Amino acid sequence: MGKIVMPKNSALLNEIESVLQIYYEADGWLSNDIYKARLKDMIGDDQYSSSYTKKAQITSYFGFTEWEDINNTQSMRRITDSGKEMYIAIKSEDTDKIQSVLMNALETTKFGRNNFGCPESNSDVEPPALFIRASMDLGYLTYKEFAYLLWKLEDIGGNYTDSLSELKQFRSSGSLTLGEEANKYVDCKPIMILVRWGFLAENGDTTGGKHIVVAPEVLHKYESRLRNLKIYNIDMDYDEPIIDNDKKEIIDFDKIERVGGGTNTLLYGVPGSGKSWTIDKEYCDDESRMERLVFHPDYTYSDFIGQILPNVSDGIVSYKFTEGPFTSLLKKAYTHPDKMFFLVIEEINRGNAPAIFGEVFQLLDRNEEGTSEYGISNVDIARIVYGNTNHKVRIPSNMSIIGTMNTSDQNVFTLDTAFQRRWNMRMIENTFEGHDYATATILDTDVTWQRFCEVINNEIVTKNIRMTSSEDKRLGTYFVRAADLEYHEEADNLDLPERERISAKLLNYRFAEKVLKYLWDDAFKFSREDIFKNTIYKSLEEVVNHFNSRSSAKAVGNARLDVFKEEVIDAFLAQDVSNNTVE
Repeated sequence: MGKIVMPKNSALLNEIESVLQIYYEADGWLSNDIYKARLKDMIGDDQYSSSYTKKAQITSYFGFTEWEDINNTQSMRRITDSGKEMYIAIKSEDTDKIQSVLMNALETTKFGRNNFGCPESNSDVEPPALFIRASMDLGYLTYKEFAYLLWKLEDIGGNYTDSLSELKQFRSSGSLTLGEEANKYVDCKPIMILVRWGFLAENGDTTGGKHIVVAPEVLHKYESRLRNLKIYNIDMDYDEPIIDNDKKEIIDFDKIERVGGGTNTLLYGVPGSGKSWTIDKEYCDDESRMERLVFHPDYTYSDFIGQILPNVSDGIVSYKFTEGPFTSLLKKAYTHPDKMFFLVIEEINRGNAPAIFGEVFQLLDRNEEGTSEYGISNVDIARIVYGNTNHKVRIPSNMSIIGTMNTSDQNVFTLDTAFQRRWNMRMIENTFEGHDYATATILDTDVTWQRFCEVINNEIVTKNIRMTSSEDKRLGTYFVRAADLEYHEEADNLDLPERERISAKLLNYRFAEKVLKYLWDDAFKFSREDIFKNTIYKSLEEVVNHFNSRSSAKAVGNARLDVFKEEVIDAFLAQDVSNNTVE
């Protein structure tokens, strides 16, 4: 079971208005200490210190204020666009606008989980929506009945329909008694504030408690939308046309001007050449505008596009199309025409790309603006993205697809010509230009990472020239991280506890067990004698042990390099090594 948490501190109109005023006037991030000081000036300083922070719960609960860090109660907070609308409407006593803002909040805010006002709440149940739906279905609702509903749906796992039937029976018998667990839900400040804001109302009857109904003028304006409120947040991502709630018109995103230039780009190069780094630096590093995934042999069309999965609502099992990353990002791009979105597919040739794309393959042909030249019919995608199953599916001009591929892995899954021609191919050059740690030395040796790479890569392209695509076996300039090169002297400090020395040794081992293993098992698998003294060190274990000083002949500094042939060692230690040539 989950955990329902709702604001418990204050639903007084003057205090809520004061909170909104403070954040409205700040018009930006405001520290909790400054907020508390200003609130004390407005409502008095005679309350517990923590209660002033809690008075911002209601505004955050309805999405009118947000936190910089949702898990930190002392976090900076600021007013949202809807919060500004609410404050202006309250100050101008614009009842219609207040009701409109609240209606929008009920439709878009998730109250059960990840709610800024109550971040510790972890429930599928949406309390305000549940109250409104139940009050309409039963004619009214009391706070006590609402507490029973929350307890039954959340704590017991009951379904909505049966719980309403039970409440009707309790009304007939007059025997509704709440247990201790249900009583915790009686004090419901969000419902109280909806009453005080005029969205809900008391009908005057107090039999069994105050009877709360939707205010008649609100019901008249919004009945269909109120009846469509989702009482479970798992149902809130439903597929309906997006509506401008003030104009009550469907927004036609096909006719709105949007960002152009979307492309399909395939970045390829040797392992560690910086393909993912290039994406972050040159394309996009904003995760809110990205979907990043990795193809692999078991990755399928269903994983990529979406699939039919069971869905439980009101105790009824149904089957619903659940979108994959492609469809999810397509919807974001379509409904946010002012931003560019990026679908990043790492290791694109490690999965069967043509099969994974399926009919979406046709969308990769784009016109000059970046929109798919040809549309396809796909009922499931069209329902999610456009809210119209007859709408042709196209990739919009503000969505780019970027794939990465290691050239050394070309034989994993072949990307045929028909697939590749729909991509802009970009080779990521294996260069140290602008590299952050090119001059860092490898452990306690005198050899820099750049010199090591250039010597080894020169050996690969000259000694393995008889091998097909030998250049693809080169070491990428980002094959290792800067931390893999660092030498930790604590490994040999006998004055330190054994646990610390072992930890330092393991850090020192990383370079050999990553780089030397790659050279032995892959790059020089069929010609180890070209760089290793394989008559002395006959196995990878012996090579790694000597480099890491784990053999009987303890090697430190440049002595670690003894696993390589003399001419290779001389090249490592030579003064001029550049442009992949050794002098």
